[in-house]
Amino acid sequence: MIIQGYETKTEAVLIGARTLPLIKVKNLEGLVDREALLSDDSEEPPYWAHLWTGSITLVRYLDSRVLLQGENVLDLGCGLGLVGVMAALKGGNVTFADKEREALAFARQNASLNKCLNTQTTLVDFTVSNLRRRFSIILGAEVLYDRPTFPQIILFLRRHLEIGGRAIFADAHRTNTDEFYHALDQTDFEWTKEQFNEVEEGIPLKVDIVIVRHSDKGNTFHW
Repeated sequence: MIIQGYETKTEAVLIGARTLPLIKVKNLEGLVDREALLSDDSEEPPYWAHLWTGSITLVRYLDSRVLLQGENVLDLGCGLGLVGVMAALKGGNVTFADKEREALAFARQNASLNKCLNTQTTLVDFTVSNLRRRFSIILGAEVLYDRPTFPQIILFLRRHLEIGGRAIFADAHRTNTDEFYHALDQTDFEWTKEQFNEVEEGIPLKVDIVIVRHSDKGNTFHW
C-alpha cells in the first residue's frame, strides 16, 4: 500500500492483551539524511512517522489505567495514530491532530484498520492553533521536545482543555523539560507524574506519564 507517496508495511503492536495492527512507513531509516541534518537549511526529518517509545508507554497507560468511554479526546501530534487508536478502542470520541498531512493520512488508515468508530482528523499546528472547541482529554506522546514551543503548548491547553479536563503526556526527556513544568507551576494547572522504565534499542529509557488537570482557580500565566 502507498500512502501519501510512502511505501508502507504493517506490523503488530502488542499492548497488554491486545494486538494492534499498525501501518508504518517502510524503510524509514532510508528517508533520513543524517548528513543533511547537520546543515542549517536541511528539512526536518519525518518525526511523525517514527513510533516513539513514549507512544507505547502512553498507549499501555491508557489501556490499563484510563477510562475513556464517551470522552472527547484530542490526540495531539498524532503521528501514526496509535495513541488515538487506543483511545477510540476504549470508547473515546477521538480527533487525530497533527501539523503534517501525511501523519493524518496514516492515522486515518490505522483507525480504519483497527475498526475504530467515532474518529476524525484535523490539521493543527499547536503553536498557532485555530481550533474552536475544547476536549475533556488531550493526549500527547513525546510532544515536549522543542523548548521554544513550551509556552505555546501551555496556551494550547488553556484554550482547548475543558475545565476539569485532563491532558496526559508521555515525556521521554529528549530535551530538558524542566522549564515546561516550572511554567505549569505558575498557572492554574495542577500536574503529577509517574515514571516508567522502558528499553529503547537495547538501552534503558525512563518515560514519565504526566497528568495535567485544568482547575478553575484562575487564569494566571507567566513565562
